[in-house]
Amino acid sequence: MKMLERRQKCQELKRHYYAGVPSREELLDREVSPWLGPEAVLLDAGCGSDLPQLSQYGPKVGLALGVDVEAPKVELPPNTRVHVGNLEQLPLASNSVDIVISRSVFEHLEHPDRVLAEIQRVLRPGGRLVLTTPNKYYYSCLLVRLIPEPAKAYYFRTVFGDDAYDYFPVHYRANTRAALRRLARAAGLRVEKTEAVRHFPYYFVFSPLLFRLGTLYDYAITWLGLDGLQSNWLVVMVKEQA
Repeated sequence: MKMLERRQKCQELKRHYYAGVPSREELLDREVSPWLGPEAVLLDAGCGSDLPQLSQYGPKVGLALGVDVEAPKVELPPNTRVHVGNLEQLPLASNSVDIVISRSVFEHLEHPDRVLAEIQRVLRPGGRLVLTTPNKYYYSCLLVRLIPEPAKAYYFRTVFGDDAYDYFPVHYRANTRAALRRLARAAGLRVEKTEAVRHFPYYFVFSPLLFRLGTLYDYAITWLGLDGLQSNWLVVMVKEQA
């Protein structure tokens, strides 16, 4: 079976077994949408070069800002500005942002404490950070630390081809429930929610057999209530009112 056929078969399995499972993006949107509006200022911390979240939320707020180490590869959406730079030094005034979003970024942060301190600084009192990030103890996160970088690059090119995203080193320093709460407290943020998020076996889309095994693992830990082994975390942090 060719790679394309394998991926198509895995997509069929995904549609069958995960039809009723909300995605990370749907859960993120559930937490973000109530806080949007024509007066809101939104920051996407680690917006990426394709700007998916800014494209989604830019038309729904007064101003959407993005910060990332990579320059945009697409045209900026309406009401949007993007700054190329480090999240440890946000080019924004204190108390100027209503809501910060961050999708699949915190696993890459070498100094998450500095980033959270900056986010706390730019958030207005009552403002919130909504993030999703992989769980340090999910099996793919454990495996990735054992695989040499050239092998990872080969895997992504072989399995995903032109669809492969740029791979950045991972540190997993803010990727457990305990670490996130500790870092939030040190930054002056209150954790309002930490929710385990299920995900289909993304890294097994090259093998229907492994995809089925990954799905079985997911269903098993969900049935057993083992949130600490789930794929991702959805976290909401709030800057308290003065």
